Amino acid sequence: MIKLKQLCEGVTIIDNNNLGININKYRQKLGFSIRELAEQINISSSMLSQIEKGTANPSLNTLRGIAAALDIPVFSLFIEEDESDTIVVRKEDRLQIKHGIAMDERIHYNLLVPDLKGDIEFCELVLSSKLYSLDELKSHKGEEVALCTKGRIELHLENKIIRLNEGDSVRIPKNTLHRWKNPNEEECKLVFAITPPSF
Repeated sequence: MIKLKQLCEGVTIIDNNNLGININKYRQKLGFSIRELAEQINISSSMLSQIEKGTANPSLNTLRGIAAALDIPVFSLFIEEDESDTIVVRKEDRLQIKHGIAMDERIHYNLLVPDLKGDIEFCELVLSSKLYSLDELKSHKGEEVALCTKGRIELHLENKIIRLNEGDSVRIPKNTLHRWKNPNEEECKLVFAITPPSF
């Protein structure tokens, strides 16, 4: 089962043991020694060893560096193994991911798949009035498709703005800078899929 971990500066990671186990698993899978991985992310070998043992709290920037070096989404570091092979996500069981501008409570990403171990990330974005999804344009390695399911939303795609009404959809090429904005007085909703996962 996946348990919610709030990824933001100044917040203690809830399950350091599981985090360390996952880092160790991915590191060994790629054949990196502790020293080799530590050098790639500019931390000491002893610090990385403590993180893997669950006795040290990494910063968000360190987590991002580890994930980049291991070529996995940051979120994968917090996934707990589940042998039940769950394939259904009930509405009441959706995992809410805190992501975006200063982890704003008015910006919600709801994971619509059981985990991020597969090849596709499928999420719902709930964006309150006048907010951007991110503080700046960003890109990811995967292609993205999105559907506006409530209200109207703006896609800021590099140097242009594309307006989507409820029911409209769009495809965003990989490595294209973009972010979303809600121009309305009411919240809007968007569902999107990315392959490979980017969180």
